[in-house]
Amino acid sequence: MYRNIMEIFVEDYYDKIKDSLDCCTCEQCRGDVIALALNRLPTKYVNRSGGEIVVSTKMNDQEHQNELHTAVLQAVEIVKKSPRHETRQK
Repeated sequence: MYRNIMEIFVEDYYDKIKDSLDCCTCEQCRGDVIALALNRLPTKYVNRSGGEIVVSTKMNDQEHQNELHTAVLQAVEIVKKSPRHETRQK
């Protein structure tokens, strides 16, 4: 089995900072932010039998953390301007 491990990193990072963001956190907006951020980041496919550990270690460096942070914040700004739900939820 394989997976784009960036999905895990983006989901975890968004969930960690969502309360500090001034934006809706409903499931629709959460999914939109994560999808937009993933489209800005390179894919990191790993084989689930051990590859996640190697990539996780590399992703903890400051350069990768900054890239992740920037992609999520840019996605949040896009979603804030045009949320795709009927009423604003927090």
